[in-house]
Formats: sequence, C-alpha cells, structure tokens
Amino acid sequence: MDKKVYLNMCQKNGCSGPVHVIEKGDTLYSIAQKYHTRVRILLDLNPFVDIYNLQPGDEICIPAETMPDQMEFRPYVVKKDETIGSVLQKFSISFEELARVNKVLSNQKLPPGTILLLPMK
Repeated sequence: MDKKVYLNMCQKNGCSGPVHVIEKGDTLYSIAQKYHTRVRILLDLNPFVDIYNLQPGDEICIPAETMPDQMEFRPYVVKKDETIGSVLQKFSISFEELARVNKVLSNQKLPPGTILLLPMK
C-alpha cells in the first residue's frame, strides 16, 4: 500500500503544508528527515502529538517550506580565507536563505574549492 500524504488538507486547522499519515515505525526524527525539517518545528506545528506514542493512522502537519530542489540557485566556489559571514555580506543574503540550500554550515573558514549553492533573487 502506498504511503498517504495529503497536501493542504489541514488548512482549516491552521497548517498550510502537507499532512503526513503516521505508519508503523515512524518517529518524529525520521519524519523530519524525510521532509527536510526539524523535530522542534514538527512539535511546534503539532502540539497535541505524543512523541512517545505515535500511532499508525495519526496525522501530523508538515511545514509548507520551499524545498531546495524547488528553488532556483547558482553555484559559488568559495575563495581562500572566505567565511560564511563574508559570503553572506558579499551577496547580500541572509544566513537562512543560504542554509535553505546548503545543509551543513558553520561560521568557520571554508576550504578553497568548496561549492555553495546560492539562492537566486
């Protein structure tokens, strides 16, 4: 049987994203990974969820965020001694915008040759 995911079914409950139907073995962590979000965000959107007792058939709201593969972006090759901060300043973008398309970021120097994906404006 195919996994059920309903799109925009929970708008009446204040959620504009898809609804995930819990299946046996699902955890909030595995669901967060699947939808490229964080467990904390799932908990905030679904305050009624008992994280220790997810039941097959239960439905939880998933945030309606643009996924990286649905965004336009351009590659940028990091230069010697550049940091995340210097790249943000150079392109006048926020860390959140950059982090949306680059999963692992820190405020350390980036090795020369690193390729970052920059969102198109």
